[in-house]
Amino acid sequence: MYKDELIDLKKFDYEFDLNGFYVLKNILKTSDISKINKILEKLEKSKDDLLPKNVFFGKKKRGESYISNILEADKIFEKLATTSIILKLIKRTIGNSNLFRLNHAVAMTKFKKKTYTHLHMGNIPHHPKIFYFVKDKTIFSNITKVLFPIKNNKIKDGGFAVIPGSHKSNFRRPYNNHPKNNKLLKYIDIGPGDAVIFTEALAHGSLENQSGLTRRILSYAYSVGYMPDWTKLKLSYSDYYLKNAPKKIKKLISLKKN
Repeated sequence: MYKDELIDLKKFDYEFDLNGFYVLKNILKTSDISKINKILEKLEKSKDDLLPKNVFFGKKKRGESYISNILEADKIFEKLATTSIILKLIKRTIGNSNLFRLNHAVAMTKFKKKTYTHLHMGNIPHHPKIFYFVKDKTIFSNITKVLFPIKNNKIKDGGFAVIPGSHKSNFRRPYNNHPKNNKLLKYIDIGPGDAVIFTEALAHGSLENQSGLTRRILSYAYSVGYMPDWTKLKLSYSDYYLKNAPKKIKKLISLKKN
């Protein structure tokens, strides 16, 4: 497990600003990975009406699964959300301020060959929800994500990939959104137990799955505190959860109105 004191924040600032991402190795316990895989495998096989309260299939295509509001499925997902080094680095990327929130968390699974996540973001002008800049040596990424590979994330599995530096590009990306058509796309070498923290403004997606092995990831989106839930794909915390979640989680997910 990572020790907070091992992170050189000046090096983190430099690498995150230069590339748009930063890798953390061996951040999860093997026992937690095993437990998460078992929970997700069960959820993926569930019928819609048998999912936990306020947990939904935001997308359910052939060969793919996208589960919204994963925090409300099991406490193990809350544990990941409040990992101390993650929160320390999120704070660093969102104006070096505590005024951020966990906007949403999802589980994404690809089951078959040729499945992939299309490349998105990284264009000028950016998506109206997303922006990135640095001022007075302070990074401001209004949405910073943390991705945890849970099962299979090698190149042949269709692993996570980005175009480094594209969060600061001054030109529109001259390719379409298929990974095969983006020659600058770089696979990020992370596997189960690791994590990558990246600005949502970065062009990112995945490679095409060539192995046919199940690839499973968790994605946690931390935003500025005043950004409301993404209602698209049913990504919205339930009133029950907002009221009854553990104190640390309640503070983390609550909308900051001031």
